[in-house]
Amino acid sequence: MNKVPGPGAFGSSLEQGQFLTVLPRDEALRRFEAALDPRPLGMERVGLAEALGRVLAEEVAAPIDVPPFDRSGVDGFAVRAADLAGAGEAAPVKLQLNDEIIACGVAPRLAVAPGTATPIATGGPVPRGADAVVMIEHTESAGERITEVRRAATPGQFVGFAGSDIARGETLLRRGAMIGSREIGMLAACGVAAVAVFRRPRVGVISTGDELVQPGETLRPAAIYDSNGPIVCAAVAENGGEPVFHGAVPDEEAALEAALRRAHAESDMVILSGGTSKGAGDLSHRLAGRLGAPGIVAHGVALKPGKPLCLAVCAGKPVVILPGFPTSAMFTFHDFVAPVLRRLSGLPA
Repeated sequence: MNKVPGPGAFGSSLEQGQFLTVLPRDEALRRFEAALDPRPLGMERVGLAEALGRVLAEEVAAPIDVPPFDRSGVDGFAVRAADLAGAGEAAPVKLQLNDEIIACGVAPRLAVAPGTATPIATGGPVPRGADAVVMIEHTESAGERITEVRRAATPGQFVGFAGSDIARGETLLRRGAMIGSREIGMLAACGVAAVAVFRRPRVGVISTGDELVQPGETLRPAAIYDSNGPIVCAAVAENGGEPVFHGAVPDEEAALEAALRRAHAESDMVILSGGTSKGAGDLSHRLAGRLGAPGIVAHGVALKPGKPLCLAVCAGKPVVILPGFPTSAMFTFHDFVAPVLRRLSGLPA
């Protein structure tokens, strides 16, 4: 009578190249980081349009005062505060208007002499001789080129002084700062067109498995869509890396080794998903060991989910083989890969 062989019978007939040696989580991480010593990979200069989301590699000092000149905070008249010391509703002071109007971007030509005033718009440069601005609402026309001021003024009133926002030489942003929209604005206000940032680690991403089909393609019988490739690429980008997807490679040794070697040569880090358990069909961990010393530092970690995780450092580059199950893959990515990736890219923990 023929019997259907149990799972153990198939397992015993397969050659098993390497068995899992399960390590405590902290020991696996210690071995991984000791073999790698992760630190930023270098710097590059980028323009402001490319700087969003990058990490500064050098301190930035303000090259100019912001604003670069004394400017008016209101629409009104640039005046000498001493001329208006006694002004009030019952005792308005008449001032002769100078023959110019100062708007934004207009450099003053005339100084404000005693007894005179110059019309000025919000943001306009305060002319020489003036030390205050009165709001237009507190004045009234009293004839051709004459205005009456009905409130006293104090020196500095409604004047934004040069350097009051940012002083020349002041530390604008520190090394390690993440550049967001606010930082872009600060840099632009100081005329900074390019900054030194840490280089983004280039991360080769490979999915493995005969059953994988890329999203958008027709799903053949017994196949599944590859979700690990897109989610790992997205997680790499979220943590400061530049993902390069090499596609889904079938469980065929020559093809997988070629893809792995290409990704390793072109990248600063390689991440595979799938092929990390101890069956003979799981090639990834055996191929990773061929890429350079010291090779695999942990294969099997006391995590649930995530036990089959494989960590390697090959010729100075991290090679991580995540479990194929998506939940396990992302759990181990955030626990082991993200901290290393962030250190390589200069990001904080």
